[in-house]
Amino acid sequence: MQATTQTPNESSHNHLSKPNKKLSALKAKQARRKYHGTSAPDPSLSISLDVFVSFTEFVKSSTRIFALIGAGVSVASGMPTFRGEDRLWRAHEPSDLADSDVFDKDPTKVWWFFSHRMMIAQNARPNKGHMTLARLAEGKEGFFAVNQNVDGLLERAGFPGKQMAKCHGSLFSVKCSNATCGYVKDATYPVCPVLTLPTEVDISDPAVPLPTVERKDLPHCPECNHLLRPDVVLFGEAIPKPVLESIWNFQKQGPIDLMLVVGTSCVVLPASMYVQTARNSGARVAMFNIEESGEEIGHIQEGDWFLKGDAAVMVSEMLKGVVGQVRA
Repeated sequence: MQATTQTPNESSHNHLSKPNKKLSALKAKQARRKYHGTSAPDPSLSISLDVFVSFTEFVKSSTRIFALIGAGVSVASGMPTFRGEDRLWRAHEPSDLADSDVFDKDPTKVWWFFSHRMMIAQNARPNKGHMTLARLAEGKEGFFAVNQNVDGLLERAGFPGKQMAKCHGSLFSVKCSNATCGYVKDATYPVCPVLTLPTEVDISDPAVPLPTVERKDLPHCPECNHLLRPDVVLFGEAIPKPVLESIWNFQKQGPIDLMLVVGTSCVVLPASMYVQTARNSGARVAMFNIEESGEEIGHIQEGDWFLKGDAAVMVSEMLKGVVGQVRA
C-alpha cells in the first residue's frame, strides 16, 4: 500500500516562497528533535517521519477534535460501501432501495436489502481503525465524531456514545413507518424469521430469485400495526433534529483544533459541510481516504494532511503515536 501526504512544506499545491519553505523544513527538523515517542511509521506505507511526527504532536496538543467518519473505515471489516464498486445490490444502486417511496411501494425488497446489510454488519468485526478512533475518544473528552455509518462497528469498538452523532441512524434499530407513532426498538439479524437470508445462495445476485414474503408477514409495529422499517435515514429524508442539535452543541463550544476526515469523499450533505465549518473555526484538517475527494469541499488545502490509502490502516498508523498500537 502506498500513501501520500500533504503538509505545508511538502505539497504539489504548495505556494510557499523558498524562504518560507526553508523555515518550514527547519521547524519540522526541530519537531523531530523534540519528538520522544517510541513509535515510527511503517515503512511500507510511505509516510515520512516529518509528517508522522508533526501530526502526532499536533494531535497530542489538540483539545477539541472534530471527526467526520464515512464508509471507507469499515471496508477493512468487509462492509460494502454505498458509493464504491461493490455498491450495487441486485444491479440496483443503494439510493434506489434505501428510499422511503420505494419502501411504501415494495417494502419486501427494501427489507431484503437491509437484512442483507444487517447480516454482513452483524458478522463483521471492528477493525483497528474503529478501535483506534474509540481509544482516542476515550482519552480526549473534547473529541466528537459525526458517524455516517449505520453498521454499528464504531460503537462495538467502544466509542463513547455521548461523543458521537449517528447522523444516518443504525441498522440495529427498527422504527414504525407511521410518523405519528414514535415506536423505536433495538434489533438484531434477522428482524423476524421470514427475513432470514438463504445460506445456499447470494440474494444480492440479480440472477437469484428473491424469496417470496407477503406484506402481512413483514415486521409490524406492536403499538399501531403499521409496518416497521429500518431506523436509518433514507435518501431524501432529513437527519433527525436531536442529532443535528448534538453536532451544533459541540461546534458552538469553541474553536476546533483538528478535523479528522476518515473514509469519506465528502459527497453527502449536510455532513460534508462540517469540514468547512471546522476550517472556519481554525482547525487543521487531516484526511484519510483511498483517493482525494472530487468534491470542492473535500479538496486538500495547503496545511492539510492527506493520508492516501485504506482509511482504517492509515488512521490507526498515524494515531499510534498518540493512543498506542491497536490490534483488532
